[in-house]
Amino acid sequence: MSEILGCEKVTKRFGGLTALNEVSLSVVKGEIFGIIGPNGSGKTTLLNVITGLIRLDEGRILLDGRDITKLKPHERVKLGIARMFQGMRVFPYLPVYLNVELVARSIYGDVRLARARTSWALTMSGLLPEAGELPIRLTPYKLRMLEFARILVSNPKIALLDEPFAGLTPDEAEAMIGLIRKFNSLGVTFVIVEHKLRYLMRIANRVAVLNQGVKIAEGRPEDVVRNPQVIEVYLGVS
Repeated sequence: MSEILGCEKVTKRFGGLTALNEVSLSVVKGEIFGIIGPNGSGKTTLLNVITGLIRLDEGRILLDGRDITKLKPHERVKLGIARMFQGMRVFPYLPVYLNVELVARSIYGDVRLARARTSWALTMSGLLPEAGELPIRLTPYKLRMLEFARILVSNPKIALLDEPFAGLTPDEAEAMIGLIRKFNSLGVTFVIVEHKLRYLMRIANRVAVLNQGVKIAEGRPEDVVRNPQVIEVYLGVS
């Protein structure tokens, strides 16, 4: 299997704080790759670097072998990177349909194609009945589905999900798992940052563990959770 996303010795500093310290990852096409670690370990910062929301200080980001380190966020989206944020990043006073269509128009240009993709994404995420609703009236689960629809409409190669199970009931989390598995089977690669390990460990092919900006472990979920260093720093026991 070939690499779709590569992070090579990625380093990011905020003043005197090193948020990421020479972090290297290789994500294979078609896999579900998990990133875990305690609060402040650099997980969201890494996603921000990959999507171009913040600039790294050292290292490189590669997509399909192409160096995208200096590209702007919207340029990375057009190349196939999509993102679900930890905090909701939707337009609260625009209807659900327009929230998704605006993303589609920014990518496709053609209005009819954008509308067709929007209707498809809303159908796939189960939001078509709420197309005319305002996001502020949606439940936490429906808001997550709105963000998922905004990912789908861009036809991504790789989707970065930051805490996708946050605020969801067990049944809603199962529905989210089902969607992730469905689109993974259709060829979408996923990178998932998540605290709820019981969900992530069920679907991830491989997991990387960050601690204080350093990658301390990587491998199959069942191996990583038995790693003594991971148990000590992530679970708080020695």
